Amino acid sequence: MPYSHHSHSGEYIAHGENTLDEVITKVKQMNFHVFCLTEHCPRYARDLMYPEEEGMTVESLTTIFDKYMVHARRIQKEINNDYSNRLRILVGFESEGGIDEIQTKGCENLRKKYNVDIVVGSIHYVKRIPIDFDRPRWIKAKQHYNSFRDFFKGYFQCQHEMIKRLKPEVISHFDLIRLLEEPESDRCEITGKLLKNVNIKTDWPEVWKLIDKNIDLINEQGGLIELNSAALRKGWNSPYPKRDIVELALSKGAKFCMSDDSHGIAQVGLNYDKVLKFIQSFGDKMPYIYYWNVDKDGNKMINKREVSDLADDPFWGNYSNL
Repeated sequence: MPYSHHSHSGEYIAHGENTLDEVITKVKQMNFHVFCLTEHCPRYARDLMYPEEEGMTVESLTTIFDKYMVHARRIQKEINNDYSNRLRILVGFESEGGIDEIQTKGCENLRKKYNVDIVVGSIHYVKRIPIDFDRPRWIKAKQHYNSFRDFFKGYFQCQHEMIKRLKPEVISHFDLIRLLEEPESDRCEITGKLLKNVNIKTDWPEVWKLIDKNIDLINEQGGLIELNSAALRKGWNSPYPKRDIVELALSKGAKFCMSDDSHGIAQVGLNYDKVLKFIQSFGDKMPYIYYWNVDKDGNKMINKREVSDLADDPFWGNYSNL
C-alpha cells in the first residue's frame, strides 16, 4: 500500500509533464493507497520566476494555482467517495521557502483560504536564489557566505523558520542543499576536507545542532519527514535525506513517510523499489512507515504500517527486481 505525499503535473507547473488527470490514471494503474496532490504555490515576486516561466507573472501563477485547487478537489471528491477502490487523495501544495516574509505570509494565507489537507514544506531558495535549479545558481547563493559550512547553516536556518511558521504536515527533501555540491572538488574551508569527507556531526557541529533542532520542531508539531525518491533519479544512491540525517531523526523518534516528488507520469513511483530497500536497511530502527490519510468525512490523520508488512503489498509487482 505505498504512498506519495508530494507530486506535480505539467498542467499546473512549467517544469512538469502530462495533465493532472493523466497522472491520476497512472496512480490508479500502479495501485497506490494514498497519493497527495501538491503543486507549487505561487511565488509572489517577479524576480523569482524560473527561465521556463518566461512571460508569467505573479498574477498568472496565482490564477493557475486557483485552477489547480478546483481541479484537485474535484478529483479528490470523485475518488474518495468511491469506496470500491482503496486509493485516497489528499490535496495541498508545496511551499517555496527561503525567500522572504511576503512569500511565507502568502503560504499561510493559502492554507487558510483553501483549508488544505497537506502542506509540503520545502526550501528551494537561499538568499532568494534557487539552490536546486542548476550549479551556477547554487554557487551564486553560496557566495553570500564565507564557507560551505555557513551556507549549510543558512539553509537549515531557513528550514527552521519555514517549519515554525507553516507547520507543514510533511517536510520535503530535508537536505536538498546537498544536491548540487561537487563532492570531488568542493572543499570545506574550515577543515580542508572535500565535502564528500565532511562529517557534519563532528566537522560542522553548528550545522548538526541546527539539523537536530529542526527534527525536534518537526516532532513537536507532529509532522512527517519524507523519504523522497527524486534524489535517486538525480544521481544519489539514496533518497533524501541521506543516511546520517535519517539515523539522527530515528534516534529522536521522528516519523518517516514516502514521496516520489513526481513531475509527470514517468516519475510516478519511480525508484520506489530502491526506497523500499533503503527503508529495510535500517532494520528494527525503522519498524514503521507513516502516511497521512483522510476518513470518510475528510478528516486527516496519520496512519502507520509495519515495514515488514509493507513489502508484501501487491504494489511491488510494478517492479521487476523485487
